[in-house]
Amino acid sequence: FNFFFFSTAPMIRALSRRIAPPLARTPPSRTFSALPSDKADVPLSSHGNVLGGESITEGAKLTFDLWHACATSMTSGIKPDPSLQSAFKDRVRPDVVFKPPTYHTKWEGRDEFMLLMECVSEVFGPSFKYHRQFLSPSGHDWTLEFSASIAGDGKCVVDGVDMVALDDDGKIKEFKVLARPPNAVGRLKDEMMKKVPPRLAVLKGKQMLGL
Repeated sequence: FNFFFFSTAPMIRALSRRIAPPLARTPPSRTFSALPSDKADVPLSSHGNVLGGESITEGAKLTFDLWHACATSMTSGIKPDPSLQSAFKDRVRPDVVFKPPTYHTKWEGRDEFMLLMECVSEVFGPSFKYHRQFLSPSGHDWTLEFSASIAGDGKCVVDGVDMVALDDDGKIKEFKVLARPPNAVGRLKDEMMKKVPPRLAVLKGKQMLGL
């Protein structure tokens, strides 16, 4: 989640056309929208220090653009636009596997993945920053180095790596997170436990009712 809202304004303007027609303008204090444009004209460098991806496929590029746009919105403190969330969700496989740094057990399912991303973005907030981002030539494998403070505590900083694998269509099929040091990972687990269980219970209830 490597962006503050205002520092990414040029990238956001360039991303405004690819998935959906322009949305009605809304005060930035209420919603955040950053949809990729119709043309794949957003350079990888607009997302920070990106290395590789020389022959990135169209599907992988779209997923990478939407991941950064969605991550920006989730960590900015501004309510994400539903169209952005929906566009990114479409780039995640229904059977995606998420492997967190705080638990041995893996999580499976797109809705569960989106819930966890929402919760961790609230824990990290705008302190979340990507540093070096390594892509395979096709862009179907990512290794993204990040850092963030936990719950606004500048003295408790976690360093980590997002390791992301895409399928043949460029959709996320696995998302694994490695992190250190242990005390920061422990604090991250504590903060996530405040947010995940009640929201997960609601999600499971909806799933049982077929909603």
